[in-house]
Amino acid sequence: MEECPSGRRGPTRNRLREVTPPFGGSNPSSSAFIVNMKKKNRKLAILQILEASKEPISGENLGKLLGISRTAVWKNIQQLKKAGYNIVSTPRGYLLMSSDELCKESFEDLPVKVFCFDSLDSTMSFARKLGEEGEEALVIAETQTQGRGRLSRDWKSPKGGLWMSFVIKKRMSLKDAFFLTYAASIATAEAVTQVTEIPAFVKWPNDVLVKEGKKEKKLAGILLELSAEVDELKYAVIGIGINANNPISHLEPGATSIKELKGFPVNRYTLVKTLVNILFDLLKLSPVEVVKLWKKKSLTLGRSVKIIQPQGELIGIAIDIADDGALVLQTPEMEIKKIYSGDCIHATLI
Repeated sequence: MEECPSGRRGPTRNRLREVTPPFGGSNPSSSAFIVNMKKKNRKLAILQILEASKEPISGENLGKLLGISRTAVWKNIQQLKKAGYNIVSTPRGYLLMSSDELCKESFEDLPVKVFCFDSLDSTMSFARKLGEEGEEALVIAETQTQGRGRLSRDWKSPKGGLWMSFVIKKRMSLKDAFFLTYAASIATAEAVTQVTEIPAFVKWPNDVLVKEGKKEKKLAGILLELSAEVDELKYAVIGIGINANNPISHLEPGATSIKELKGFPVNRYTLVKTLVNILFDLLKLSPVEVVKLWKKKSLTLGRSVKIIQPQGELIGIAIDIADDGALVLQTPEMEIKKIYSGDCIHATLI
């Protein structure tokens, strides 16, 4: 297990990955390639053609391959650029200058030291070691072999997802540390929306959801672990797992990915950069200000919910988030209860 070169300020981003042309063709002009490309999402098709080519491809040739106009090609290219793909225009055509390999990226413009690995047992475990050494950093892994979520549940972490943990050293009392989960949830949802134009929302206590018709599907999850001395925070580790370009198992019907929603992969480097910058801006705010922002993105408040805790279940209406971070629940008996932890299940929308 080796730390990628980008871990402590890596090489430049502009590197074209050599890939085997899809569909078994030796070049993008094969008839099998053309027929199959026409059947696919256009943006995904353009990405696959550009990835398979070591040379620039003209808009005219892309149009012929896909059966669309040069103007349609240009519009799709602009949308891919907006999504973070480094596609450059040359006198000979379009060229994709970087691939979606996080550990080959340079993270020099981020306000935090970055460690990137092809594989780790757990970004949370590695981040805790850095925290004990006094480091403030971001740990990213292409895959995790022992990824974990809340309550030590297994967190599937296949290649293509975005699996990372922040080590945060911020002076605050333990009673205010709850707001770190809320800040991370907001940052994740907002980054997804900014980069992909997919409206993303937050769910108590630590999920990021998207809507598919009347269904709500999980796109990301947050995990917070703390180390403290007396009543003061020593460091916090914020784990964020996002289903970006990874496949979603049929065993997880309540989950989805950005690639599944958009029909083409998201540039994960752009997503990381956006998320980091939003999160560090949020960490400058007070807990009360962060909670107000969380409420605006919440799909939980105002809903009938079931709260599952080790000591039993509670049913009621989620009416607010208290200043101390608790979920405020109104029971059918009109009692008001403050919930600090537990699994939250939303009532099905009709």
